[in-house]
Amino acid sequence: MRPRTGLALLLFSILAWPAPPAAQQSPSAIIIRGVTVIDGHGGAALANATVVVEGTRITSVGPGPAATPSGAQVIDGRGKFLMPGLIDVHVHLAGGSGNRANTQPITPQQELTGVRALHTFLYAGVTTIFDAGNQGTFIFGLREKARAGGIVSPRIFATGGTVASPGGHGGPFYIEAWPQDRAILDQHLAGKPDMVKIGQDEHGWGTRPLITQLPDDLLETIIRYYHSKGIRSTIHISNEHNAVEAIYAGVDTLAHPVIQSPVSANYVNMMRVKRVPTASTLTIGESYSRLADHPEYLDQPLYRDTMEAADIQRLKTTESARMKEDRWAQWMKVMTPVAQDNLKRLNAVGKDIVACGTDRSSGADVHRELELIVGGGISPADAIVICTRNAARFLGKLDDIGTIDAGKLADLVLLTADPTVDINNAKRIELVIKEGQVIDRAKLDVVVNRRGSGGQ
Repeated sequence: MRPRTGLALLLFSILAWPAPPAAQQSPSAIIIRGVTVIDGHGGAALANATVVVEGTRITSVGPGPAATPSGAQVIDGRGKFLMPGLIDVHVHLAGGSGNRANTQPITPQQELTGVRALHTFLYAGVTTIFDAGNQGTFIFGLREKARAGGIVSPRIFATGGTVASPGGHGGPFYIEAWPQDRAILDQHLAGKPDMVKIGQDEHGWGTRPLITQLPDDLLETIIRYYHSKGIRSTIHISNEHNAVEAIYAGVDTLAHPVIQSPVSANYVNMMRVKRVPTASTLTIGESYSRLADHPEYLDQPLYRDTMEAADIQRLKTTESARMKEDRWAQWMKVMTPVAQDNLKRLNAVGKDIVACGTDRSSGADVHRELELIVGGGISPADAIVICTRNAARFLGKLDDIGTIDAGKLADLVLLTADPTVDINNAKRIELVIKEGQVIDRAKLDVVVNRRGSGGQ
């Protein structure tokens, strides 16, 4: 374990550096030449292309050479592949406490834990996340530091705490009657959430007990109230009935796919018309049985690079043994293929519906989500769209991020192999650019880099 003095110095460095060390001082322009561009739209890749970045945005994408602005950094992209930065639309960032109110002070240790988790995302090529439920002061504090350039981080969108029925799924913003409880929503809005997350799940399935739900008329009122404030909505559901009721109540996105059963033909036809963005969140359910049956997955380089050796050992031994006996792990092992097939059916009728979300807290989990999406029968090329363009659409940010187009923010990942041939090639990262700045992956606060300096 790192001595207290070492921890104090590390905390000081994170909080006090005027220019975060993992973001290089990028030149005014970056040119990537001769690269194959996978632009996130799902069409054919553009070979031998030149991409020009000036400031924070992409200014041109096209075949052949382009003029070189004065002082530009030129990157040789020959034999390489450029895709948009990956996006995770369902994160619960490590470091927040179980108290999800917007008023609880955070500690330096919480911030350190959060920053380290954020760095695992950048290390894995993830340039944007949406935190779908956390301690408000924790996640909003990190969000504001990231926006001000005080920490190196993927772009953070967040809801803070969630809105739910008393005794329902989530909290701490419990709503029972309208307009009597409007002040509770105003308390949530005071934290300036980017979206509202609503918990709407009766449980009573798998191994979970029954819990309460919001009545449909109150659910619609809550969604309309947030819309009147310019705030998008997402909702936790697990079955088709709740998904349909939420959609007709006006919800903007679904935080999970239907997982309790195969979706009906009527549901698929409704989604063919409605095209409501749906987060994939396969990794969270599959993680339990994967740990029970195949703990050796933790030996893969991306996990070793971003997880402490002691944590890996604990998971492979104590937690793996516990998951072998866990009823929830056994249930989710059965239900994850159902969710995979439901997502495949949605993707078949609308290539903009499914969006990449993990319900986890690391960049390695995003790549597992891509593997599970492809494992469920969706093509690697579509999986890239799901984790870029569709995820940006889920967030309502497609005008700025999600694809490689002139005018978009320059969130880019340069790979040494083609991810549309093998989705595992999305891990073969040579360079990450976020908003026009090259991220120095060797200086991110992840385990592989701390190991090199003797840290723990």
